[in-house]
Amino acid sequence: MCGICGIVDFSGTPDSRAVEEMNLTLRHRGPDAGGTHAFSTCVLGHRRLSIIDLSDSANQPMLSQDGTTAVVFNGEIYNFQEIRKSLESRGHRFRTRSDTEVLLELYLEKKEAMLDDLNGMFSFAIWDDREKRLLLARDRLGKKPLYYCHTDGRLSFSSELYSLLQDHAVPRGLSDQAVLEYLLYDFIPAPHSIFQGVCKLPAAHAAVFDPKGFRTWKYWEPPSPEESNDYSAQKAGLFELLQDAVRLRLISDVPLGSFLSGGLDSSLITALMRKNGSERVRTFSISFPGTSHDESKWSRLAAGFLGTDHTKQPVECGIEDLFSKMVRHFGEPFGDSSAIPTWRLCEMTRQHVTVALSGDGGDELFGGYERYLARRFQLLYDLLPSALRSKVIEPLVQSLPATTDYYGTSAAKKLLLFVEASRRIRDNPLAVVPRTFSAAQVAKLTGLRYQTDLDPVIAAARQWMGLDPVSRMMLTDLQTYLAEDILTKVDRMSMAHALEVRCPLLDHRVVEFASRMPLSFKIRGLKTKRVLRDVAQGHVPAGIIGRSKYGFQIPLGSWFKRGLKDWAEQRLMECPHGIFDKGVVQELWKEH
Repeated sequence: MCGICGIVDFSGTPDSRAVEEMNLTLRHRGPDAGGTHAFSTCVLGHRRLSIIDLSDSANQPMLSQDGTTAVVFNGEIYNFQEIRKSLESRGHRFRTRSDTEVLLELYLEKKEAMLDDLNGMFSFAIWDDREKRLLLARDRLGKKPLYYCHTDGRLSFSSELYSLLQDHAVPRGLSDQAVLEYLLYDFIPAPHSIFQGVCKLPAAHAAVFDPKGFRTWKYWEPPSPEESNDYSAQKAGLFELLQDAVRLRLISDVPLGSFLSGGLDSSLITALMRKNGSERVRTFSISFPGTSHDESKWSRLAAGFLGTDHTKQPVECGIEDLFSKMVRHFGEPFGDSSAIPTWRLCEMTRQHVTVALSGDGGDELFGGYERYLARRFQLLYDLLPSALRSKVIEPLVQSLPATTDYYGTSAAKKLLLFVEASRRIRDNPLAVVPRTFSAAQVAKLTGLRYQTDLDPVIAAARQWMGLDPVSRMMLTDLQTYLAEDILTKVDRMSMAHALEVRCPLLDHRVVEFASRMPLSFKIRGLKTKRVLRDVAQGHVPAGIIGRSKYGFQIPLGSWFKRGLKDWAEQRLMECPHGIFDKGVVQELWKEH
């Protein structure tokens, strides 16, 4: 895992000093080595976290044998050994054991057609000095980030926004639309960023920059569900794919372990690590003692059943110390509070291993979120007379006592989320991703006008309008919420501690296989993740297989009422408010 950056300037000499500064700010992503390389119109920078082939010969920027092509690469190509053998059979010769050199040689043979061959998580830049051409690419699910700023004849890029801003040619003007999207979703969806002149290359996209200009394209998307009656064959096929996905992600020249929350996904991944021949697996979890958010008993159950060498750490509040650090690593507004426990988990895990496997992706692929079940009930709820909904049911739900308990253990919160989501989707059938504020609340808070037709989340949902409502939600989540919230959180918080996190469930072969499955194989009655639970039988404790979804959350609501009250109030009420209406902010805070 690494950090990449660079500048291409066809209108003048690229600023080598700026690239050096950009690269320096990425040191946390790659503490083992760093360097830059300059061509006449391009300068590339790289920071390395050594995982495969620890020798200096695998450092980057890596040049082709004739010195005319160079690559900077962030991520892992899991099938690099297979690709290498194929390239060697066609006459390619290698100087290292690294996947980076395989990537470079594959480009020299296939150019951008190489993307179809790659199984991995990646963002990379390849400069072809003969053609004066830069190729940028991001993996299919968006595990690895890539920011860029393009102006006439010039392009700069980096793994993180804070790094990109070391290039002083990058504009700093805020994007009103991005601010509004953040308030709606708690994240800013690609290609938008908080700055008007900066974009994120979306997942499954590539770009070329040359003297003709800058152009992007989408090279992959998940398939739609297909009809099938052979559940047993689908279950067996999924198990084989998952085994192979885990096997590929065990290739490492450094210590490796697994996150183990005690949920179905992380427990199954850890079980498959054992099945793939790993010795006593090192596993890691954190806990919140004495709160409704604590699930340490489940991680203990999983660790005992699987016989892992388990490390658990209780977590207190501590946001005051983390806040400014986390802001720097995200570089733009990010509102998912589970970033805080993710930081703590990665910080603790990195003290023992350099690579950790994770269960991320299971909910989006196999229907794990309760809101997928709720969507089915909402279709029935919407058949009720509108007067009954608006004058009786919804006022009654709104009057229920408030609580700071985790929503998974609070019936009142579930009902409130249910009626709010039902209203939102009735108003706009494309608004299928959960929102923190409504568009009306955002307008009241900021005075800014939200432009629905510019919202990438709405555009993603529109693509799946031909599907049933639940499949539409799942595929929209896969392309937006997963990439821009879950995977963004995991990348920034893990790389802040130079920890590589690998997600077997997001092997693109698994994603394609799951996406083609009929919805009934994933959700049946009130049973979510049906096929994944059945795959886990005999490998994971029965209590974990049967338990409901439990998010990776913190007791933020109760912290704000107690230990964090003064700290939060000072930041909300005593800081300049800019575009935010102070009266509305004060009203929201008093309500809480």
